[in-house]
Amino acid sequence: MTDLRSRLTRLTPQDSAELLELHRAAVTRQRSADWPHAEVSALDEITASLPDDDGGAVPDRLGDRVLGAWSGRIAGNMMGKPVELGPTRASIRAYLESKDAYPLRGYVPCDGPADREHLGMSGVDGATLGSVSGSVRDDDIDYTVLGLHLLEAYGTGYTTSHVAAEWLWRFPVRQVFTAESATYRNLVAGVTVTDAGKHHNPYREWIGALIRADIFGFVCAGHPRRAALLAHADASLSHRANGIYGEMWAAALIASAFTAATPEESVEESLRHIPPTSRLAHEVRLVLDQFRDGLDWEKCLDDLDRRHADMSWVHTINNAGALTAAVLWGGGRFTETVGLAVQAGLDTDSIGATAGAWAGAFQGASALPGHLVRPLEDRCRTGLFGFGDVSIASLAERTVALVDRLAP
Repeated sequence: MTDLRSRLTRLTPQDSAELLELHRAAVTRQRSADWPHAEVSALDEITASLPDDDGGAVPDRLGDRVLGAWSGRIAGNMMGKPVELGPTRASIRAYLESKDAYPLRGYVPCDGPADREHLGMSGVDGATLGSVSGSVRDDDIDYTVLGLHLLEAYGTGYTTSHVAAEWLWRFPVRQVFTAESATYRNLVAGVTVTDAGKHHNPYREWIGALIRADIFGFVCAGHPRRAALLAHADASLSHRANGIYGEMWAAALIASAFTAATPEESVEESLRHIPPTSRLAHEVRLVLDQFRDGLDWEKCLDDLDRRHADMSWVHTINNAGALTAAVLWGGGRFTETVGLAVQAGLDTDSIGATAGAWAGAFQGASALPGHLVRPLEDRCRTGLFGFGDVSIASLAERTVALVDRLAP
C-alpha cells in the first residue's frame, strides 16, 4: 500500500483520471495472506461471525429514556458543532482554557469574529453559548429524523431501495457529504442501489453511516442485536465493511444504553454485534482494555492519534475509538461524556451527538442538565423536504410508539 500512498501524494484534485485509476487500484488490491481481519459486507456473512443473541432486556422508564436520547443527541451535536472543522484536540483545549471552559461541560463559548477566525469555526450561529434558541439544522440530526420516518413508513422490512428513494426525495443535494454525496451522485447517474455505495466511493468506510445509527438503537431499546441488524440495510446503501460495522456497532451501543448497568457493560455488549476480527472491533476492544488497565483519557487519545495518524478525521475507526473512550471515561455522566467526545478533536459534532444520545438513553431526560436542554426550546430544525421544524417531544413520542409497533 506504500506505493499507492506515494502516488497519491503527487496528485492534485485536477488529476481526476489518475485519481480514479488509483482508487480502482486501491479497492481491488488483494490483502496479504497474513491479513488478520475478516471484513465482509453481506448481512448473512456478518451474522455468521457473531455469537448467539441473548435476546436483550426490557428497559424501565422507556418514555423518559427515549426523550433523553433525542434531547441528548441534539444537545451533543450542538456542543460539538462550533469546533467541527479544523480544530485539533490540542487547539480545542487551548481555546477552551482561554475561555475558562475546559473541560467542556456546556455549549462552546464564542465572543465574536476573532474567536471564529482563530478556531476556524463552522456553523456557529445559534450553536454557541448564549446564542442557542432551538436547535440548528445539521445532517447528523437530519438522518435521525429521516430514519424515524423510514421506520414509520416501511417498518422493519424496509429495504436499501427505500433508503435510496427517501434520500433522493428528502435531501437537498448540498446537504449530503463524503460517502453519502458519492452515493447520491451515483444514484442520480443511474448506478444501481446495489452498487451505488461502492462505485467511485473512496469514503465507504468513513463515519457517514455511523451517524445514521441512533434511531435504530432507539426503536430497539434494550435489544442490541435487533438494532444492529436493522441498521444494516441503511448502512449498505453508502458504505462497506467497517463503514457498515460502524452503524451496526453504534446502533447496538445505543440500544444497550437503555438497560446497561454501567458504561463498561454497554461497550462490552456492543462488541457482540459486529465481526470480532474486524478493525473496528479491534479498536473498540483496545480502548476498552486501556480503560480497564487504568490508563487516563489523555494517554488513551494520545495512543489513538498515533495509531491513526494517516487516517481521515472523519473515518469510522478512529471516531469509534474516541467515542468509546468518551463513554467509558465519562462514567455515565452526560456533560462529561459529551465533553470528552468533543474534546477528542475528530468529527466533534457527529460523535458528540452519538455520545449525547448514549448518555441521554442511559440517564433519561429527567436527569439531563437544564443549561443544555432548556435552550433547545423543544425545537428541532431539519433540512429535510416535508419536515422543517419539529418538536423534540413529538419525535420521542413517535419513537416510543414505534418500539411497541416494531417489536417482534
